[in-house]
Amino acid sequence: MQLASLRLTNFRQHERTELDLGPGLMAVVGANGSGKSTLLEAIAWALYGTAAARGTRDTIKRRGAPPRARVEVELVFTLGSHRYRLQRTLTNAELEQDGEIIANSSATVTSRVVALLGMTREEFFNTYFTGQKELAVMAAMTPTERGRFLSRVLGYERLRVAQDRLRAERSARRAELAGLEQGLADPDELAGVVQAATADLDRARVARDAAATARTDAETALGALTPDWEAARTRRTAWQGLDGERRVVEGRVLTARTAFQALDKELAAALEAGRRLESLAGELAEWPALVAEREALDEAAAAVAARSQAVARREAATTRLATVDAELAALPDGEALVALREARARANAERDAAGARLSERHTRWKQDEQEARTKLESYRDRYRELREQHQAIAEAGPDGTCPFCARPLGADHARTLALLAAQMEEVQASGNYYRQRVDQLANAPEEVRALEEERQRHDATLRAATEALATAEGQRARREALVRERSSLAESLDALAAEVAGPAATYDRARHEVVRSRLAALEPARRQHDQLAGLAARAEALVAEASAAEQRASEAEAALGDLDARIATLGWDPEAFVALEARIETARGAAQAADLAHTRAAAEVDAALKLRDAAVARQADRAAKAEAVRRLGAAIERLSELDRAIGELRTELNLQLRPDLAERASGFLRELTGGRYGDLDLTEDYVATIVDDGEAKPVISGGEEDVVNLALRLAISQMIAERAGQPLSLLVLDEIFGSLDEERRQAVVDLLRAVADRFPQVIVITHVEGLRDAFDRIVRVTHDVRRGVTTVREDEPELAGVAG
Repeated sequence: MQLASLRLTNFRQHERTELDLGPGLMAVVGANGSGKSTLLEAIAWALYGTAAARGTRDTIKRRGAPPRARVEVELVFTLGSHRYRLQRTLTNAELEQDGEIIANSSATVTSRVVALLGMTREEFFNTYFTGQKELAVMAAMTPTERGRFLSRVLGYERLRVAQDRLRAERSARRAELAGLEQGLADPDELAGVVQAATADLDRARVARDAAATARTDAETALGALTPDWEAARTRRTAWQGLDGERRVVEGRVLTARTAFQALDKELAAALEAGRRLESLAGELAEWPALVAEREALDEAAAAVAARSQAVARREAATTRLATVDAELAALPDGEALVALREARARANAERDAAGARLSERHTRWKQDEQEARTKLESYRDRYRELREQHQAIAEAGPDGTCPFCARPLGADHARTLALLAAQMEEVQASGNYYRQRVDQLANAPEEVRALEEERQRHDATLRAATEALATAEGQRARREALVRERSSLAESLDALAAEVAGPAATYDRARHEVVRSRLAALEPARRQHDQLAGLAARAEALVAEASAAEQRASEAEAALGDLDARIATLGWDPEAFVALEARIETARGAAQAADLAHTRAAAEVDAALKLRDAAVARQADRAAKAEAVRRLGAAIERLSELDRAIGELRTELNLQLRPDLAERASGFLRELTGGRYGDLDLTEDYVATIVDDGEAKPVISGGEEDVVNLALRLAISQMIAERAGQPLSLLVLDEIFGSLDEERRQAVVDLLRAVADRFPQVIVITHVEGLRDAFDRIVRVTHDVRRGVTTVREDEPELAGVAG
């Protein structure tokens, strides 16, 4: 794997950084805290997502970046014969292979990268990334810790994890086996239960068969009585029908006789009414003339009343018309309404323009205030960070370790404190400026207040114009209603004038009262005459109706006699029927009791059968559990055997690890020292020794220690890469120089050049200056305190040579 280019947008303190990578020995140089290691973090974040970054996703975005600013890292790298471009944002990711998209979401890109590299995040870091404290990490460990460290970085811990899972599975199976064994019932006890249930079932079946025989006998006895019972029921039904019919005919006889008697009385009354009509004829002789005269007088009275009402309505309409004309004259016309609308439109436009000016100026004021507050908070955070670093370095002294590279500061102590103090003064000055700016912008500017007053004046003008227009609009609706009312009044007056235009009708009120009084006096006699006339007119018809009623009564009496004869010939005996009914009910009760007894016996058979089946099922369940116990025992044995096999494999791998690692480290040691040292050996405690002329000797000098540690680290990285199926073509070293003197620094660089054929791409992260000629390329990282932004630039080749 080789890195081709890296681009950062709003990632940590990098606003926009573009860096061309490539083969060769490249140094990334910058002061502590300038953002050098952030470049490595960005590479890891692009490959493996948020899990590879410090903090949470919310802390990745650059402070001071706009709210909707995009956070993105783009990494271009080659792997085998393919070229990949990887883009990752806070919410998404995209991976291209040779220009074609092969994954386009955060989770799928991370999974695809793990598959391509064949390494997890931890394996990738252990293979390609090395820090100063990691070079000597094994020297500070106990022998047991050294073995665990190597097992972890080489992936042997996965065997331990697998073994732990096997043991957990075995414990679970053992617990399951114990539960099954505890729940197994006694087989002899189960056999006794099955035998007892079978005997109960046999007894229940015998009782059921006896109940079935008794039910058959009861049904036979009931069947012998059924024909006589059915014949008796038939005779009773026939008698009930004839008896009902007789009662109906008897009612018809009574009805016919009653109707004949009533008609006879009505005929006598009709004859008497004819005699009384002759005496009333003279008294009612004047009735028709009086009725005709009353009707003529009623019409004359109605005409006089209608003319009077028309005159009254005409006078009311005339009065209302004058009132409407006066109100119409006082209301505004259409021209006044148009003028009010134009005045309100002008007021609204002026108010909107004033509001727009106020909103624009208010927005600029709030933006300036927010920007000043953001800058102030940024400088406060930066000042606290610098103050904590200054305090920590001052308290630690020259012998203390650098908080960035974990190496003793030594001669750089005073220079580092001075640099931090200068940065603190610069940040404090900028912070004071923005604090004054915030105080200045706390209150609204004079221009904003003046624009607010201007808008309020326009609001008042607009409200007055709106109220005037609303009043005029309401008056317009009133005017339209009055116009419609005036038109209606004019039409009503024309119609009323036509009603009262003719001559007045003549009406004699006194004569009208005399006629009404006479008709009222004759009204009782008139009603009596009408009643008697109707009754007398029915006399002839009543004679025929009485004759027909007498004939119907005779016919009904004959039908009643015929029914009595038929009932007598039927031979119906109510007492014999009751006795037979009692016998049939007794037989039915016996049959029902026998059927119920049979049902109960059948239910007892079903219950006994279920108990027998349940006992048999318990036997089968016990057999199944016994088989499960056997299978679990076999599974536990297999898990135990697999546990022993994995333990033996771990032991074998650990035994092979030390000589394999020593052989690989020896090869790197020969290349790093130009053949000065041939072999490197590891004791059982993983302590490195150099074999010189066939004699093992301990590592004594600091230079030898650096060489041995670097050889071991490269050997470990190579073993991890080979297990992942990747060539070890990239090496990233972060702050490996630490507090080394100039000679030892140059020695380490020479060592790196000595293995250039093994590692085509080497990237060194350092804060140490003065190594320009030692590297093929120099990239400088600087941090602008005022803007809070890190910038990256590459030294030109000719400038790098002159500086050296």
